[in-house]
Amino acid sequence: MTACDPAQAAAVSGLAPEPGENAPVRLAAIEVRTEPGEVAGFLRETGGIGTGDFVPLTFPFRWLALPAIRGLILQLTGGEGFLPVHESQSFAHERSLHIDTRYVLDVEIEVSEKPPRLILKMVVSTADGEICARLETVLRIVRLVAETDI
Repeated sequence: MTACDPAQAAAVSGLAPEPGENAPVRLAAIEVRTEPGEVAGFLRETGGIGTGDFVPLTFPFRWLALPAIRGLILQLTGGEGFLPVHESQSFAHERSLHIDTRYVLDVEIEVSEKPPRLILKMVVSTADGEICARLETVLRIVRLVAETDI
């Protein structure tokens, strides 16, 4: 996973709202790059074929594993004992992404309590601010251990 600035991994600190607050959490913009090796690996793992300079439509979902995003997802799920499970995803592309190109990724995460889930909204833009794609993924938060009455 390639974020162009390693310091961005620390951007997650202090961003989660207090329990009971419903305000979305917005990360600082993250500069990302469509590295040729990462795009090729994504294609291999998803059964895709070579696309030349074109990046697969679903490739940006891979950036959810960047440290700043993954860290915030784990923080917002409630920590140990909870698991984020993929519920849905959608994407709309306004222009193609290209291999070996820098982009800006904006991420907003909304917390829903009933049912417990995270709604992640991402916008991928060029360095000049032209929007390339809008993506959304919904993660249902599942408790791993049942609550017991003591």
